[in-house]
Amino acid sequence: MKVGNLEIGYDHPTFVIAEICSNIINHLHRLIPVIQSVAETGATGIKCQLFKADHFPESERDAKRLLEFPRNLFPAFVELAHANKLLAGASVFDAEAVQLCVDNGADFLKLATREFQNNVLLAACIDSNLPIFQSYDSNLYPHGLMGTDCVLRLACDPHYPSHTPKIIGGWSGDEFFPNDNWGWSSHTDTHWIDCLIAVSRRACVIEKHIGFHRDDLEMGWSLYPDQFRKMVEEIRMTEKMR
Repeated sequence: MKVGNLEIGYDHPTFVIAEICSNIINHLHRLIPVIQSVAETGATGIKCQLFKADHFPESERDAKRLLEFPRNLFPAFVELAHANKLLAGASVFDAEAVQLCVDNGADFLKLATREFQNNVLLAACIDSNLPIFQSYDSNLYPHGLMGTDCVLRLACDPHYPSHTPKIIGGWSGDEFFPNDNWGWSSHTDTHWIDCLIAVSRRACVIEKHIGFHRDDLEMGWSLYPDQFRKMVEEIRMTEKMR
């Protein structure tokens, strides 16, 4: 798989995605320093979430409404990411969000774990011709799932936060991931050990939340920028030792 001008795979640097916590972005003046800060961590890409609260069960909607990323800011999000040499993407939950990514030059799409059986949405993503990262619950598929030419699967423990997730097994001939491409989406709290273990086991994509203030609603499973930068540095070291 290729994202932007970067090849994704074991023989290439790990593609590190910084998931920005949607609740911190509601005005352009807040978006600019966030993207600049992400760029300084050494991340490869940056991602927001393009959902509408009404997509979720009624019991979740009030909480989700606080986390909605304003869609009118998405064009600026992509433009600023590219200006800071970051590839830009989004988690999508409806066809309108997919089209918003296409129309504004986004580099990749993400499908959340809870959308794993949403084949209508997956079809819309495939029709977009953008690279797709798709999360799945690795507790249900402990030996991993193969991706396709346009879909790269990200294993994850879907608990928020996840304290001691089980990382899927490493490479053993053709037993796991014959296409040699898989990734890890991390929801741990204050550490990133799981990310390093995943990279040591040939993960070529890492996704991790990044937060900027202790009151951020998703800070419980996010790293501060200085922690995120340290994680990226240790990922690069791990790559050299595997």
